[in-house]
Amino acid sequence: MLERSRPFALIVVLVAGVVVAVLTGTAKPVPAGQFALTGHWVFNSLLQTVFHIDGATSGIDAHAEVPGEPGSQVVQGDTSGYVVGRTGITEFDKATLSVQQTISPPAVEVPVSIEVVGGPYVVYRNAGKIVRLGDPPVVVSVGGAVGTPVVTTDGTMWVHRQDAGQICTLAKDAAEISGCPVAAPPGHPGALTIVDERVAFVDTFSGAVHMVEGDKLGAAVPIGVPVSPNARPATHDLGGRVAILDPQRQSMLLADTRNPPGKPVTVALPTGDYDGPVSTGDVVVLVDRQSGTVLTYGADGVRKDSKPVKQGSSGGQPRLSRGEDSRVYVEDGDGTQVVVVGKEGTVRDVATAERPTATPSPPPPPPTAQTSTPDVRIAAPPPAQPQTPRTPPRRQEPTKARPPTPTTPSAVPAGRPGAPPSVAAQPGDGMATVTWGAAPDNRAPITSYVITWQGNNGRTGSLTVGGALRRATVTGLTNGVRYVFTVAATNRVGTGPGASSNPVQQPTRTVTVTRGTTETYNDTCEAPACGKMRVTLRGFEPNTRYKIVPHANVNYSNEGSTQTTDRNGNRTFEAFHFGKPGAVVWVIVDGEYQSNRYTWVSG
Repeated sequence: MLERSRPFALIVVLVAGVVVAVLTGTAKPVPAGQFALTGHWVFNSLLQTVFHIDGATSGIDAHAEVPGEPGSQVVQGDTSGYVVGRTGITEFDKATLSVQQTISPPAVEVPVSIEVVGGPYVVYRNAGKIVRLGDPPVVVSVGGAVGTPVVTTDGTMWVHRQDAGQICTLAKDAAEISGCPVAAPPGHPGALTIVDERVAFVDTFSGAVHMVEGDKLGAAVPIGVPVSPNARPATHDLGGRVAILDPQRQSMLLADTRNPPGKPVTVALPTGDYDGPVSTGDVVVLVDRQSGTVLTYGADGVRKDSKPVKQGSSGGQPRLSRGEDSRVYVEDGDGTQVVVVGKEGTVRDVATAERPTATPSPPPPPPTAQTSTPDVRIAAPPPAQPQTPRTPPRRQEPTKARPPTPTTPSAVPAGRPGAPPSVAAQPGDGMATVTWGAAPDNRAPITSYVITWQGNNGRTGSLTVGGALRRATVTGLTNGVRYVFTVAATNRVGTGPGASSNPVQQPTRTVTVTRGTTETYNDTCEAPACGKMRVTLRGFEPNTRYKIVPHANVNYSNEGSTQTTDRNGNRTFEAFHFGKPGAVVWVIVDGEYQSNRYTWVSG
């Protein structure tokens, strides 16, 4: 991450003239390189506008109108920013500040946003889904609920699955989980953190910190004082200590991670409802949502600063986020205020309640002739001004032309928009990209498009995007299902007729049964007639457990087997002894996906 920041700093210097142009209102768009993974974008839901804040100066240097839901957050990548809401993710270009597309999220929940090399990411912890935003976006299934992820400097994401007792990794640019190499105590609550650029697991059940050493957890380092199971550690260390917020005990603990550890520092917090902690590396930041206060503390536990933050008129809560510039940004619920906490603990307040206004150009200086000869040269023009009365006759001429104006009432009133042309869809793995042309607006600007879909499995869905868009990515689709997508336009009068795509087939999941190894199982199933079924799964969710149950057209009973797919969503195994040549066998996966029907032969 440090290596990335240096060239960006140079770009900032090189395009200083562009920044001045933006600040003076002469230009809104800014080269994307200047803001790549620096500063912070915030979404003002009241103005439907995103603002970019330069973390170094705490000034606003770009803004753009982007649609979004109340309480949406913004996460940025190298060239694009994304307004992330509960039901939609809207992409905008950081160079042109234009809206690009809207993406449907894989789950309806508030995700964790992470700006890092290889990202940006939004992580749906309850659904166990990781979305790497880009073109196209990639949805990665972890296989179950996860905690708050951490990312190391090489771009590897680490996630903890408490239910499975696993710590899994997602490599930079990977489309699937790389594996779950580290075992954690199953069922133990806890979270991951980064200490000295290394991954550590904070076990709040046993009250210990474990450094990840290769494919296992290292020795337990006691935290030193009891913590409640719902205690929350920061994702980055604070001078070698881990900041752990314990809301049940209304305290924050700064635990030493060395072995043997030094004495922990306990910070008693005022009674409140706290969010955080988030660490810059030198200070830790909390937000008391009850009093609306940002609090910062040093590694010694001494408070460094505090600043009030708004609660938000729409009922949203203040939100903390850590940028890749190691600054912490605290937004109010509406996105009208941002508190910037520098790496060393400085706190600055930035108002984003109004769009910046363009600064007018200064008037040109007066001619020097007026100052050198004011009595003679300037006195001459006035005699020419009395000639202006000649114009009144001309002004009367328009009055003669007034009779034609009554034709204006015959204007046709605005109506609902027409159907958008050229609706098409391109299927992908669990997703599809839908495109369309501009719908006739019928004398009222298009404000949005509604995309609906229906699969031959009976499931339906919908997504609303901005009126300027011509493309949307729909996620959460089922492979092997045929879908029809319909697009309709909306203006202030209403929603017009929809136009549909041709049916598109999602990639198919396949289950295949053949004869496997010949062997004797018991006296009712002996070689050469007896053998195992060989089952092959292709195109399923990666790293996911599935229940496979065998069936036959003769008297046969088997409770089945639970198998876990690999990182590509595939699995081949042998099980289920069978020994009746001429009979037909098949398997059903999770009660939904049925294999081919195989006629059993003798080995």
